[in-house]
Amino acid sequence: MTLQDAHPDEYGAVLAPDWVDRVVRDHHPHDGSWIYTIDTPRPDGPALLLLHGVGNDGGIWAPVMPTLAERGPVVAPTVPARLLKTPEGGRAETIDAMLDHLAAVAPPPWRLVGHSMGGVLTGLILRYRPDLVAAAVLVNSPLPSVTRRIQEGDSLDRTGRALLMLKALSRATSFGRPRLPKLLRGPELLLVRTALNGFVIDPGALDARVITRAIMSTRTSDGLDFITLAREIPETDSQPFDEVPVAIVLGRGDPLVPESDFETVQARYPAATIHVLERCSHFAQFEQPARTLQIIEDHLRS
Repeated sequence: MTLQDAHPDEYGAVLAPDWVDRVVRDHHPHDGSWIYTIDTPRPDGPALLLLHGVGNDGGIWAPVMPTLAERGPVVAPTVPARLLKTPEGGRAETIDAMLDHLAAVAPPPWRLVGHSMGGVLTGLILRYRPDLVAAAVLVNSPLPSVTRRIQEGDSLDRTGRALLMLKALSRATSFGRPRLPKLLRGPELLLVRTALNGFVIDPGALDARVITRAIMSTRTSDGLDFITLAREIPETDSQPFDEVPVAIVLGRGDPLVPESDFETVQARYPAATIHVLERCSHFAQFEQPARTLQIIEDHLRS
């Protein structure tokens, strides 16, 4: 396990100041769900697919996409709720549907980076179809603890309730955008920063556009479907896996993947390189973006 001491001055840094203007939102060819790319021509090479977590869409990666795109093609698709429901054919059919959804925006083999629940989805893809994945990075992914508690029936524990409250607050305070009077936008931002306590180390240090354009604007209604998926994750997901190179990024202060789970994470991915970021909670790509992207790029190069 590798410890990465992030420099305090790097916390919340915006790597590409023009990221809002460079991220392009388009429609998926199959169902019209949002996919996010970069406006500049993409270099050749295997696509880097960025998978989001509960209650977000692909836009949660937008602030760091321009920097990642310097190394190759980057696509951040939205995984719609309908793909997460277990059909009569079982979980394998669900995974096949998700693979088809991803293949429609970028042909495999993929380089996968999954944040939070997106990391759990990445783990499922690794176990079902490792031949489609060239390399994978899991960022703040609740590998053992949250999914275990969900499987045991405690889907509304303290963490789950906090997540639901955060999403409810972001929905309520962003209602009516962009017609919200300027006079209310300051209090709105303050409310959301307060709601982020526990999910980021220092909400006040995050750029306002990261909160309003990446966190608050990526709202989906698939939270309960993701919880259902987690409850139904098969036992094979808890077995050791080392067929594809994997790097794992964890935050020292992440409530969803506490330090007590670090050894279990290592046991599930015995060959993985695990990086623990200091002064980081659940959103490493926003809190320690330079360090997180360096880990991703180093892993993909190696």
